[in-house]
Amino acid sequence: MLKKHLLVALILCGLQLTYAQDWNPQDSIKTVDKKQDRIDDFRDNVIATTGQDLVDDTFPNSWPLFGTKARMAIGGYVKLDYIQDFDGGYDRFQYEIQNVPVPGDGRPLQDGYMNMHARESRLNVDIRTLTETGMPMRVFFEFDFYNLDRGPFNQTPRLRHFYGVVGRLLVGRTWGTQSDLYAVPSTIDFAAGDALTGSRRAQIRFEDHITDTYKYAVAVEMLEFPGIDPNGQVGKASQILPMVVGNVTKGLKDGGRLFLGASVFQLRWDGEDDNPDDTAIGWGFSFSGRKYLGAKRHYFNWLSSYGQGWGSQIVATVGTQASAVLDPEGNLKTMPAWNLLGGFAFNISPTLVTSVNTAWFGIDPSEFRDPNNLKGGGSGHVNLIWSPYKKVNMGVEFMMLKRTNVDGNSGTGKRLQFMVKYMF
Repeated sequence: MLKKHLLVALILCGLQLTYAQDWNPQDSIKTVDKKQDRIDDFRDNVIATTGQDLVDDTFPNSWPLFGTKARMAIGGYVKLDYIQDFDGGYDRFQYEIQNVPVPGDGRPLQDGYMNMHARESRLNVDIRTLTETGMPMRVFFEFDFYNLDRGPFNQTPRLRHFYGVVGRLLVGRTWGTQSDLYAVPSTIDFAAGDALTGSRRAQIRFEDHITDTYKYAVAVEMLEFPGIDPNGQVGKASQILPMVVGNVTKGLKDGGRLFLGASVFQLRWDGEDDNPDDTAIGWGFSFSGRKYLGAKRHYFNWLSSYGQGWGSQIVATVGTQASAVLDPEGNLKTMPAWNLLGGFAFNISPTLVTSVNTAWFGIDPSEFRDPNNLKGGGSGHVNLIWSPYKKVNMGVEFMMLKRTNVDGNSGTGKRLQFMVKYMF
């Protein structure tokens, strides 16, 4: 027991010495407003940073919390979307591949329609400070109104992010360690290309620099969407182990980034009462990034991944039970899955940007998979975004999507979307 206490004390002392070497106590939070593009390359997503990266980041439009060293800022945007659907997509607020109608698959077909909503609007609170040794600390909270399990007029808030940073340690809920925001396409549709890897999750993450350009991160995370198809059997998905995730990134001189990530996780079925339990191991790798081109900072973004039991890690399949299926004896059969995404954004002028993106994914279904279940599909988006005034964006986007089921039947959907967004 004494040895254990001594080991913990030595680790804490080592961390404190590391912090003292990495962060100068004289450092202060930078508040100078850096030049920002009127049309944001990251769709106004806030990227989580830790350690010296957080110290180096500027914190404009913040104010001091009197009596403390902390500063706080409030941000977000108001966004109104007008949607004209032509083929009766099943989600009236965002267009995911799984919601493309396929004739004859048992879902009732509907006509096209219009919808107008402000559910993507979001609000965040950002609090940052430095300890007496110069160690950075941060609390970030953000919510929007995308509670799609509510009625169309009951737009209750939904938690997006809530995490804290102490030095190089991040604890809370935010984008998973294998989610690369540099690869997120610049779409007006909230689904953002639909073949992204990972989602926002509860996690404990540690990250640091290897060199000036290389950085790593390791984390344990909650697998919120295990994606097990019960195939008519009684029970529920219930893990007893968390995900283990890691990534290595390389910063590019142009401001872009290369990203290599990997995950390993448990898929477990609790049969409850007299039904059998079973477990399986899932895993997956991803490679993604962003490369800027030329003086106008046009850029190319891409993402690719492959894994076993990987379906629930692809945003397009969340909710479709695409990671594994139970056979008649109650054994888990994992299914391989892949995704590929690519896009270009062209800065025609400081106030006019156009982008084109495409995303595809596929699952190698088990023989026990229902013929009407999702097997794969793709999406394409082309848009034009204009900033008539600073902090105001307006845009139009055309999208076409395709869904293919296990039995080979497929359907396509088309949609036109307009938006007005005010950032603050």
